[in-house]
Parts: sequence; structure tokens; C-alpha cells
Amino acid sequence: MLKKLYYLTDKGQKELYRASLWLTIFELVTTLSVIPIFFALYEMLMVYTGQKLMTSSLGFYIVGSILIVVLSFLSYKKMYQVKYLAAGKENSHLRMTVADKLRKLPESYLSKRDLSDLTSTVMDDIGTIEGAITNSVAETVAGIASGLILILALLFVNVKLALCLLSCLPIAVITMSLSDLVSGKTNLKNRMLKLDVSEGTQEFLENIKSLRASDTMMEYQNNMDKRINRIVPRLLLFEFLAGMCVSVSYNVMRLGIGFVVICGARMLARGEITPFVFILFLLMSVRVYEPLSQALETVGALIASTVAARRVKDIMEYPEMSGNKESDIKSYDVEFKDVHFSYEDEEVLGGISFTAKQGEYTALVGPSGSGKSTIARLAARFWDVTGGTVTVGGVDVSTVEPEELFKYFSIVFQDVTLFHDTIYNNILVGNKNATREQVMQAARDAQCMSFIDKIPGGFDAVIGENGHTLSGGERQRLSIARAFLKDAPIVLLDESTASLDPETETSIQMALDRLSRNKTVIMIAHRLRTIEECDQIVVLDGGKIVGCGRHADLMEKCYTYKKMQNYQKESDYSLCQGES
Repeated sequence: MLKKLYYLTDKGQKELYRASLWLTIFELVTTLSVIPIFFALYEMLMVYTGQKLMTSSLGFYIVGSILIVVLSFLSYKKMYQVKYLAAGKENSHLRMTVADKLRKLPESYLSKRDLSDLTSTVMDDIGTIEGAITNSVAETVAGIASGLILILALLFVNVKLALCLLSCLPIAVITMSLSDLVSGKTNLKNRMLKLDVSEGTQEFLENIKSLRASDTMMEYQNNMDKRINRIVPRLLLFEFLAGMCVSVSYNVMRLGIGFVVICGARMLARGEITPFVFILFLLMSVRVYEPLSQALETVGALIASTVAARRVKDIMEYPEMSGNKESDIKSYDVEFKDVHFSYEDEEVLGGISFTAKQGEYTALVGPSGSGKSTIARLAARFWDVTGGTVTVGGVDVSTVEPEELFKYFSIVFQDVTLFHDTIYNNILVGNKNATREQVMQAARDAQCMSFIDKIPGGFDAVIGENGHTLSGGERQRLSIARAFLKDAPIVLLDESTASLDPETETSIQMALDRLSRNKTVIMIAHRLRTIEECDQIVVLDGGKIVGCGRHADLMEKCYTYKKMQNYQKESDYSLCQGES
């Protein structure tokens, strides 16, 4: 059960049960402290009633107490080592498992989830699970086990009094089991409200410059205050509901002490039990409930952690993209055969068929939303088609594991992602096995040296989170340098020169020509003048191909393409007039 709920490894589950065993031993050992107290009270009672007394030596109490302390220390130390070591390893394993799972999920899933949502699952939800594993599992198992063992032992002393101890336990368990029913929805709602605050915070940090420029900073901050303030009463409600279940079950269970006192006193008065038995049950009734009470509290924490566990489960059970880890791709023509693709029940592509041949430039053009980026992502299997097939060298990409397929693609998209690391390491992402000289050559080919030489530290300069210390054009050139370094046989370019000045754009275009020799190139273009020399231009509109051919042919036969060219010429002319 624990393994399935928290995605524990076999070893991790075994270690947690081992920790529970040691904690059970600790609870039983600490119960031995009742023995010297019992003998002391019993001797006092004998003196009070004038009965013959067999006095125990002081050494008995000293040695017994020292032995109990030592055994308690050793058993708790062993439990602590096993539990925390196992919890740490399981937490690390779960984080890496979830990260590995995310790596294998289609982009269609990732695009549905906000980045802060996924980050919150990896950090906060797994942190909650770690807390449950560390502080709740062993305590719950050991508390129940040691409590029931002690009650079972007391059954051999006196059945009636042992049943008095046990009488309220079923009601306490039933009350505690209602915790999720009473507070579960509130807990889930709180989780969503916290996520809303997290998303708002991330949005605030990402757009802080725009907020300042538009003079809406105070309005946004007031909105954030409202989001945060919505959480407070619900957190109080959850604490009240969850605490109520724990408190009720805790106090109901301890009513058994009263039953032992009342029933034991009557039995003692009737001569059914000896003072020896009565004193023993009075002492043990308090000690028996200690581990059981702790178990009830930790059960509440385990129940609360199921919200986090379900969020992790949503990721872990989502179908991942699979395929062969080895492919038979020998050539690099990319062919779309009657490809259909729908996103959230909305058709994006409807029957796309064309071939991007090796050694040729294939450009994708069309109005915004016509499906250009979707085609590029389907080629590299970021998504799987909903109909038809995409093949590379005659091999259906859906049969190839995505990471194996990525080996054949160099990708330069408009949205550049850089890491909080050095320039050198950011370029090295393209090929981890590259030498320093190869990295530097890739930077030269991508026209990066003009700004790298000006930065203190050069290649070893840290560029900040997502390269925020660089301009848009500089960031894009680093992305192009990665593609040079990878040197894959298929190149996907999504308006890769959009953020560059005309001079640098010309240099990059020449470099891309060198990069693309004898390779399959699929490029998405918005500046139509950059694709007039392409071997094939695919014109898209509304998710369908409305024209395919070279520039001259399309200007004659494709109305959409001709209209786009005219619009762009008018736009360029207006821009020139404005500058003059």
C-alpha cells in the first residue's frame, strides 16, 4: 500500500518497515519503565496496609533504570538512522523519477500545465510526501503495533480490564477515518489556492518590467494581496476540521482509562482482582495510549498528504511517449503523409502531405495560427499525430523513442531557453562530448564572438537565469551555436534570425547555409524575403496546405502566398517611409 501510494522502491518500503520495527521496540522498551514504578507503588501499598514486605534493593532500581535508558537510546538511534536515511533516499529517488517521467511526456501534456504548477509538484508536493515518509509512516505503524502488542499482553493478565482499554479504540479509528471526508475537499482547495499564489508570483516576477512601464504595479500587488488573503480562512478551516477529527478520536480513545478505573475499582471491591493487577492496569492504561495517540495524530498527517500524492500520481500515470531505443534511420527525408492533429478537440492540422528532402531547404509560411510550428514539433515528435504518419528516412517517428529521435535534430526555436550557467556550458548543451575548441568554433560560426569578447570572463561568464544579462539577439545566437555544435542531419528553424540586426542576420544566414549543407532543413519564416531562394515553400492556411513549390511558381499560382508577399512589401515600404 505504501509503495503504491508514495511510489516507494522495494528497498525503501523494506527500510521504512524496518524503521517501524525499531520504533516498535523503542516503544516497548520505554514501557518497561513502568516496572520499577509499579514495584515502588506496590511496596508503598504493602507498607500502608501493614502486609509483609519483600523490599527490593536500591541497586535493582538503579540497574533497571540504566538498562531501560540504554536500550531506549540504542533502539531509537537505530530507528532514527534507518528512517531518515531511507526517507532521504526515497525523496531523492521520487524527485528523479518524476523528473524522468516529465522528460518522457508529450509536449501536449506539459503545455496544459503551468510551469509553476509542475514546479510546485516536484518541490512542494514531493516535499509533503517526504514529510509523511519521514515523520508519519514509522510512527503510525509502530504506534499501532506497540499499542496492540501491549493490550494483547494485558489480555493474559485480565481479559475484562484489557477489553475496557480496547473498548473505545474502534470508535476512535472510525472517527479518524472520517478525516479525509470532513477535511479532504478543504485541503485540496487550499492546495489550489496556494498554487494560484505561486503562479501569480511567478507571473509578477516575469512581467515586473512591463508592470512598471504600464503603471499597474499597485493594482497587481493588490490583486496578489487578495489571492493570499483568500488562503488564510481556508487554512484555519482545514486546521479546525482536521484537528477536530484528531482531538475527538484522541479523547474518545482515552475514555478507556476511565472505564479501567471504574471497572477495576468495582472488581477490586468484589475481590475479583488483586491490588497488584489494579495498580498494573492503572499504570499501563496511560502508557498503552501514548503510542496509539501518536499514531492517530500521524494518521491525520498521512491522510492530508494524499492530496500531494494524488498530484504526483497524475504525472506518474500519464501515458508517456514510448518507442524503440534504437532506430534504422539511414536517410533523412522528412515526409508528412495525410497528417491530422487535434489539440483539446480542436483540429489544428487537417490532412497535411509533403516531403522535406535531404539537402534541401523547405520553408513553412502562412498566417498566424495556420499550423507552421505544429508541423515542426510533429516532425521532432514533441507531439504525436492524431491521424496519418510522419516519417524520417521512411521510419515512422511514432515507433522511435523521442530521445533517440532527437539525436537526428538540431532545433532553433524563437523561444530560446538558456541556463543559469556559463556561456561555454550553455553552448555545450548541444553536444556534451564536444571539446572546448569545438565549442569555440560553434560560437564563431554563430557570430557569437562579437559579444562574448566584450563580456568579462568571456566563455566562462555566467549569464544569469535564462540568460537575462544578454539581449534577445545574443540569446538567439547562443541557441544557434548549440545547433552548430550538435551538427545533426535535420535542422528545424523557427524564425531563427528574428531578433537579429540586418548585418548580423546576413552573417548568420551565411553560417546557416554552411550548417545546412547536405541536411534536411525545415524553417518557419515570417520574413518572406529570407525564403525566396528555398527549394520548397509550403504555404499553410487554416491547418491545410494551400500551395507548395518555389517562390516564382507560388507568386503565379498561390493567391495566399502572393497576398502575404504584397502585405509584407507594403509593411516594409511603410517602415522605410517612417524612418525617412
